[in-house]
Amino acid sequence: MDRLIFVSSQGAYILNSVGKNRKASKYHISSKGKKAFAFPFLILIILTLIGCQSNEGLVENQRHEVIVPLALSSKEIDHKKDKRTLKPENKLYFGKEKLRLVRDKDTRNSITRNRPNDSEPNSDEKSQLLGAKTLLPISDKRISEIGILLPLSGNVDEIGGALLDSIQLAFFELLDLKVELLIFDTRGTVEGAKQAAELAINAGVDLILGPLFGGSTEAIAPMTKEAGIILISFSNDHLVAQEGVYVFGFLPSQQITRIVNFAFERGYKNLAAFVPDNYFGKLAIEASRNAVLVQGKDLSRAEHYEANSENLTELVKSFADYQIRRDNLTTQRRQLLRQKDEIADSLLTKLKGMDTLGNPPFDSVLLPAGGSELKRIAPLFAFFDVDPSRVKLLGTTLWDETADLSLEPALVGAWYVAPAPKGVSEFTERFKKHYGYKPPRLATLGYDAMLVAAALSQTTHSDEHPAFDIHDPRGFIGVDGIIRLLPNGTNERGYAVIEVGKSGPLVVDDAPLKFLY
Repeated sequence: MDRLIFVSSQGAYILNSVGKNRKASKYHISSKGKKAFAFPFLILIILTLIGCQSNEGLVENQRHEVIVPLALSSKEIDHKKDKRTLKPENKLYFGKEKLRLVRDKDTRNSITRNRPNDSEPNSDEKSQLLGAKTLLPISDKRISEIGILLPLSGNVDEIGGALLDSIQLAFFELLDLKVELLIFDTRGTVEGAKQAAELAINAGVDLILGPLFGGSTEAIAPMTKEAGIILISFSNDHLVAQEGVYVFGFLPSQQITRIVNFAFERGYKNLAAFVPDNYFGKLAIEASRNAVLVQGKDLSRAEHYEANSENLTELVKSFADYQIRRDNLTTQRRQLLRQKDEIADSLLTKLKGMDTLGNPPFDSVLLPAGGSELKRIAPLFAFFDVDPSRVKLLGTTLWDETADLSLEPALVGAWYVAPAPKGVSEFTERFKKHYGYKPPRLATLGYDAMLVAAALSQTTHSDEHPAFDIHDPRGFIGVDGIIRLLPNGTNERGYAVIEVGKSGPLVVDDAPLKFLY
């Protein structure tokens, strides 16, 4: 039977909803419930048949059939009749300033998803384990209790709450799971993460999803490794990854390699990089330089800027060789004026509408930053005569988190990498329908991590050994597309290339559906 438990240093609590001022659904709570929980849509978690090579250049004859480890409900629900209620004494509340917990009377309390009379699911609901016997289990111990370590209080509680909501969404969409979820608040700090990890280990969890940050992941990794617990962190810091400690976030180096390779395929051979002066920027320079070196080239130009700087005008001006090109125009005009013939007059007429003469020393620019930083930088390139029709701006998944890109003319036509938007859009609509608010972009990580955890909790038909290997090179597919977890703790994903269109994002190169061997 599946249970959802909130655990803190004060005890165990019923979890109803997490997040400030958010509309959350109310789950039926009972150890002897009479009502089934189902969702009005069909979702599949797919274990993909994949291999050890790059996901680039995938062709149809190199793909294999899909293994479907979990089948989910497609039953319709009348939400007016489906009255899932929560006992008043069992709620976890958020006040305006801080978390307020109400202890349940039981010593170990839970949200329980029940079927009528705890009956077995019908044949349509049962999980499918096709070909599972061919996979090597990572451990002889079956995963039955999953710890969730997230910042449910502190400065980033909204992101933590959204991740938890997405985990719950996956948890309740999946059927026939024999697992418990135990929720631990990290408070968004390293010390809080260590305390939460200690509680999780003492509670006997078999796998941990979280924490959110790389520093917290690094701090608790020795604890989880000593306890023999698998850790899947939501961080994207590859430096904290190691055997048994997996980073599930979008790794910058893979994104940059993908977008640079695509730009080269489309004829953009002279890449420059304009990056923040921090660890992320240095990583972006390293990844972009490695990508172009494979093509026999080097970066045409690289520049670091202060991320918090309000005035980048002079830096972009210099980066774009604006003054040099403007001087070239002035020199050319003077020469033509001295010629005093029809050809010179014709050329002077053409030069009248120009601000500069000649192209900048690059035909593409990597701008890995997103949000307001991106919107502040991109117009400066246009202002200093970096023509977007000739110079392609390139971005990362941080662009995917940035609203209203199409409203910035300097970005229209630019390319960036991101998971295929269709799956993300469908997830967002389900999430909004269920919780009443739009999730932050990172919320999909929680959903997909829960799908992976669910697959790892499945056992073979013949015994209680795990049916799926966390390192299987074929990987998994979820809302954000294909992903495989590598023995060194990093991950590989398949990204789409998206163009900023005037009316919204346009996929110009599809995300692969399988990895190659």
